[in-house]
Formats: sequence, C-alpha cells, structure tokens
Amino acid sequence: MGTSSDTDGRRRLAGLGQPEQPSMARVFDYLLGGTSHFELDRRLAEDMKPVLPNIAEHIQVIHAFLSRAVRYLAERGIDQFLDLGTGLPTVGDVHGTAQRVDPTAKIAYVDADPFTVRLAEAQLHGVRGVTVTEADLCEPASVLTAPGVTGLLDFTRPVAVLAMAALPFITEDDELSGVVAAYRDACSVGSALVCSHLSVVTATAEQVRGFGDVAERIGRRPIWRSPDDFHTVFNGYELAEPGLLRTALWRPELGEPTVGAHDPLEVDTCSAVGMLVSRPVPTALHLVRR
Repeated sequence: MGTSSDTDGRRRLAGLGQPEQPSMARVFDYLLGGTSHFELDRRLAEDMKPVLPNIAEHIQVIHAFLSRAVRYLAERGIDQFLDLGTGLPTVGDVHGTAQRVDPTAKIAYVDADPFTVRLAEAQLHGVRGVTVTEADLCEPASVLTAPGVTGLLDFTRPVAVLAMAALPFITEDDELSGVVAAYRDACSVGSALVCSHLSVVTATAEQVRGFGDVAERIGRRPIWRSPDDFHTVFNGYELAEPGLLRTALWRPELGEPTVGAHDPLEVDTCSAVGMLVSRPVPTALHLVRR
C-alpha cells in the first residue's frame, strides 16, 4: 500500500498535467526515491543506469553532501540560503536541514524550469521562511532582483549560495566563471559557496560520452571538469576543511552514510565549501575544458 506521501505526490502531479520532455530535477527525484516524477523521467533515469551503473549512488552522494554542508554552515550561524538550480525538494531538503538547526533560517529556491517551479511551489505551500522563484541561474541579475529572493534574503548579512548539480551544464568556462563571480560579489563577508561538479574518478571515456548522450535528451549535455579546473570556481573564497575532494569524503561525520550497491568513493564528483572571508580583487577566471 502506498504511503500518504505517495498519494500526495500523485495528486500534485495530476494537477499539473503532463510535461513534454523529461527533467533532470524529476530524474534526480526518482533516483532519490521521491514521488514527483513521470514515466518519461523514469525512462531517462533507467537509460542512465547501463551507462553509469552507480548513477543512483551518484545522486544520493551529492544530496547527502548538500545536507552535511547546510548543517555545517547553519551550525556556524549562517541562516540564509540561496539554492540555485534547486530541482525538487526531497527528503533531507535544504530548508528542513537548515531549520532543524535554526528554525528561523530562510531559503530562497531558484530554478529555470517552469514545471519544476510549479511542482516545488505546490510541495512547499505553507512552509515558513521559504520562497520558490522561476529564474535562470545563468542570469544572476535576474535572480538577485527577483522578489522571491530580495523579499526574503538580506545580502548585507551572510548568505550561503548553493549550486549543486547545475554547474556541469554551464559548458562555457568563461560563462561559469562570470556567473559564480556575480553571486560572490553580491554577497557580504561571511557568506559561503557550496558546489559539486562532475569530475572523473572511475568513469571511463565511454561512460562519460554515454552519459552525455542520455542527458542530452533534455537538451543539455554536461561537461566534466578536473578537480584543478573545478577548484578555480572558488576564486575569492577560502575553502573550509577538508578542502575540495571526492564528495563522499567531505565531513562524513555530519551525516548518515550513503548505502547502495556501489562504493560511494567511486562516485564521479568532487565537492567543496568556500567561505568568503574578505572582499577579493576582481579577477578574470579561465577554466580549461577537458
């Protein structure tokens, strides 16, 4: 028998109609065990598994890191979070994690997909200290002036900017550098940047190509960057210990271990938390594409 959560999820989906194409947000929701996905999303997720057999652990490891990072920052007094490329709130979501530490914490969710935004709004209706905004994270000026962001967050105080699964889809290196710098420059000292990125750990060249082929069915092909290239995203930030490393190794003591058929250390992502300890001198960044 389905749970009340399953029933609520199906009811929300029924009220939104049918999407025309799969969404990475709903694919991730499916892989995380959520209920906010359609048959076309499930098919895409299943098509990813032969290419990257550890894809479910991949998403779980990233999601677990996000929860640990949010807890880490909330315990250090940051009570404002800007979540870019949000996807769908699931178990262990940002507002749930932050508000367990500080019930007054505020979270502004941002996503460019209208269908995802409408579904997130339905899921989060009535949740205090939370807004959902439809905007493209690659247009920082639009995000930073959106009523759902400016009406909730005070950028004269520290804000944690979260950019988890979205950065690999910004394939132009100069654009990625400029986007991240724009959010950094909008934040006050004491703010933070939390990011993960596709980075080859165990994946073969064939798997990288195959995953890109499947992901391109939603219209976007991700890019994989080396840890050194990804590190430059944190220009102007001081990395919190233990620095930039395989995602599963970032402060595992702050959360539950990831359980699955595959070793979480083999997940092809790197992650880090950067702290804005001073105002950096603006510099031009360049990421070398691999």
